[in-house]
Amino acid sequence: MDHIRKPLPKKPPADRYWKGLVAGIVVPFVGYAILLMLYDYLDGWGVISDQGLSPDFRERTLALVAICLLIFPANYFKKNYMTNAIRGITFPMLIYVGLWIYFYLPGLFSS
Repeated sequence: MDHIRKPLPKKPPADRYWKGLVAGIVVPFVGYAILLMLYDYLDGWGVISDQGLSPDFRERTLALVAICLLIFPANYFKKNYMTNAIRGITFPMLIYVGLWIYFYLPGLFSS
């Protein structure tokens, strides 16, 4: 007899709000630290220069890129249908964006 075996369904990861909350808090901090080290390393080698830019350009830009790194865990959660984790990631992201606006928007357009 010819029996066709069906593959076992993939077990979905546990969808938890706290997973998104932890990812939303940790990823920007770690990303900012890594980007800052990389920028300092490239600055030491003379590849990147701050001349001609505003004094807080490096800090402002790296903070914005670190916030944007939340796209990667959000995409992972979306692909795995983890809607509660996506909800958890939005709260820290909104706080980080609000802090970025509070600290850097007033000096962004001043000369």
